[in-house]
Amino acid sequence: MPLDLKSAATGLMRAAGIAVPLVVGIAIGQLATPYLPGFSVWVQTLGAWAPLAFVAAYIGVVLFMLPAFLLTMAGGAVFGVVKGSALVLAGATIGGTLAFLLGRTVLRASVARRVAAHPTLSAVDRVIGDDGLRLMFLLRLSPAIPFVLSNYALGVTRVRTRDFVMAMPGMLPIIASYAAFGAAGAQAANGKGALPMPVLVLGVVATVVLGLLFARLTQKALRDAEAQAR
Repeated sequence: MPLDLKSAATGLMRAAGIAVPLVVGIAIGQLATPYLPGFSVWVQTLGAWAPLAFVAAYIGVVLFMLPAFLLTMAGGAVFGVVKGSALVLAGATIGGTLAFLLGRTVLRASVARRVAAHPTLSAVDRVIGDDGLRLMFLLRLSPAIPFVLSNYALGVTRVRTRDFVMAMPGMLPIIASYAAFGAAGAQAANGKGALPMPVLVLGVVATVVLGLLFARLTQKALRDAEAQAR
């Protein structure tokens, strides 16, 4: 396949990797909209335990590699964009770190085989060093590899645990995007008006464009680091 066609195909696959989960999540959110008020009321009955229960649920989702974006949208619907995003980040950080440590220890052999077949992760392992925190932060900004899979996979690379944890806030832009869509669904369920379709489409497009931009920045950083390492 010619290089330009290969690049175009890669770009389309990355765009689909960002857009499809988001569109599916919005569609599921639309179907779940009538149930959101009841769900929110139930969560509020937990009182002070509600945020802790949500974080615990998110940790479980990450460890079992379930679709985390759905729970991210639920967090925005129940707690609002700001608090929901903060709780998601807490759950993602704890769950992701546990998965990272499992990948580095008891699951190392099985995870290592998958890393060897993944070009982005293999590149991370080759070039990681003193600049590991910056590369990890860029990796969290980009959709180069799915979050729930990358936690285990990065455990078998030379990424330091400290850099892995400190780079987690790089996920905030995508977390806030999903939480915002969830919050919009909750407002519609409470009779405050649904987001107009053009706004939804614009939000999806903006999320995809930013995701692709961050992916390109990450790939460039990895190429530059590999070139310096030679």
